[in-house]
Amino acid sequence: MPETPETPKTPKTPKTPKTLQTLQTLQTLQTLQTPPWSVERVPGLGRVVFAPRLPDRCGLFYTSVDFSGRLAGEDLDALTTFLQRRWGAGIGLVTSTQVHGTELVFAASPSTGWRELGTCDALWTDRPGMALGIKVADCLPVTVVDPEHRVLANLHSGWRGAAQGVVPRTLDELERLSSFSAASARAWLGPAIRACCFEVGDEVVEAFAARYDSVDPFVDRTRGPRPHFDLAGLTRRILEQRGIDRANIVDSALCTRCDGSIFHSYRRSGAGAGRILAIAVQA
Repeated sequence: MPETPETPKTPKTPKTPKTLQTLQTLQTLQTLQTPPWSVERVPGLGRVVFAPRLPDRCGLFYTSVDFSGRLAGEDLDALTTFLQRRWGAGIGLVTSTQVHGTELVFAASPSTGWRELGTCDALWTDRPGMALGIKVADCLPVTVVDPEHRVLANLHSGWRGAAQGVVPRTLDELERLSSFSAASARAWLGPAIRACCFEVGDEVVEAFAARYDSVDPFVDRTRGPRPHFDLAGLTRRILEQRGIDRANIVDSALCTRCDGSIFHSYRRSGAGAGRILAIAVQA
C-alpha cells in the first residue's frame, strides 16, 4: 500500500445531496474547463479523467474512486493493458515510494510492465516509451512537459514536500540535467484538496512562509477558526516565476475532498482511502 499522505486532519463538512454532488462534479469537469477535462470509462479501471491540451505523443490521466490505486494483481494488469493498448506495446510504467520529500529520479529506459524506482517524490525522463506514475489522495500531482526537448516530469506535492520546495527543486534539476526549457514547457495541476477544504494549522502556513515570498494571497482565514491554504494557487505562482507561461499552466480546479468528488481523499475516508494514480506518458 502506498504511503499515508501527511495532511493535517479537518472536521468533516455536511454532506451534499447525491444528485447535486453528481451535477457539481460533471459541471466542474465538463462545463467550467475550457477545453474540458474528459471522463472515459476504461475496462478494469472505471472512470478515468484525461487532461486537455497535451502535446503530440503525450498522455496524462487520473484514476478515480472506481480504481483502488493498488499496483498488484488484476488492478495492475488492467492498468498496464490500458497503457499498452492506448500508447503502444512498448510502454513501461514507472513509480516510486513517496516520502513527502523533494528527491527527483531519472527513469532511464522503458521496461514493459511496471517497476518501482526507489524512494523519491518526482520522476523525470527524456526517453520515449515511458509512463511515470504518481500516487496521491489529496496531495497535488504536478506534471511538466517540454515538448520541444521531449522532457517529461511528474511529481507529488503534498504540503510537506511543497514547503521544502519540491516544485522549484524539480525545475532546477531538470535544467541542470537535461535540455529542459521553462520557456517552452507546459504544466498541469491535477485533482487535489483545494482551499475550500484544505484546513491547516498555523504551523503549516509558517512552513510555507519560511520557504517562499509572501504567501498571504494563498491563506484564507474567513472560513473558520483555522486557516485554509491554496496550494494549487501557490504552485501556479511558482511555475510562472520559474518561466512557464501562465497560458501554458492548465489547472483542473478539481477538489478531492469535496463531497461528490469522484477521487480518493484521505481526509474524507481516512486510512482506508485508496489512491489516485496520476500517470504521464511519453510515447
